[in-house]
Amino acid sequence: MREAQGFTIVELMVTTLIFSVITIGMYSALLAGQSAWSTTDTQIRLQEALRQTLQRVAAELGESGEDGNGIMQMTIGDNTGANGTDILTFSIPVCVCSNTPIDANGDVTNWGAPLSWGKTNCPSDITLNADGKVSICHLPPGNPENTQDLEIAPAALDAHLSHGDWLGSCTACSITGNKFVEYVINASNRLLRRVRNSVNALVKEETISENVTGLQAVFSADQNIVTLTVTALADTTQNRQITVSRVLNVRLKNK
Repeated sequence: MREAQGFTIVELMVTTLIFSVITIGMYSALLAGQSAWSTTDTQIRLQEALRQTLQRVAAELGESGEDGNGIMQMTIGDNTGANGTDILTFSIPVCVCSNTPIDANGDVTNWGAPLSWGKTNCPSDITLNADGKVSICHLPPGNPENTQDLEIAPAALDAHLSHGDWLGSCTACSITGNKFVEYVINASNRLLRRVRNSVNALVKEETISENVTGLQAVFSADQNIVTLTVTALADTTQNRQITVSRVLNVRLKNK
């Protein structure tokens, strides 16, 4: 009779060891891939959040500057926010839809703070006149103080709005109201947009974005440009902290 065939203890141990090494290697590669994917995903989300944040803050901040008396309508509260962040406080030309914020001297007639982001008092829908056209206030390129009431075809509206024209007429602005827009980071790492009145009392507060840990602003020597640096921080699914920063130069239009 033949001897019974099988594996020796040594062979089983060697086989088990090889299989374990292969399994551990595959698991390690899987974890590394998952960690890399999670890190990249978190970085992308933070980069997009910062891009949107800077785009929104810059669009509003860029409208600020000096009034007709040369008084700067923006201040930077250096290290006065949470965790040593800066606080941006500024006024912008308001009453920009259906009314012009520019007076006969080409100066802003009313500096303030709209409750909602963007242009104030704007029609929610485009209304066609009897002749099928749209009424707008047109700011001629190179001579924006010389505002003109125009009626244009609806197809040309986007092009006009993109360079600063607005729906409605160019009648003089007479609206008064809130005074300051404020961007600040709170203790929960949320970037807030606040509206304050002329005595600095809080009128409205809204969250712009989360996971924002840094907000710094610096004037250029001539105060024509504000350099914004925003930092965001978030944890990956493996509890690894990812920090992303972006820098943007904002030119103040009313200088």
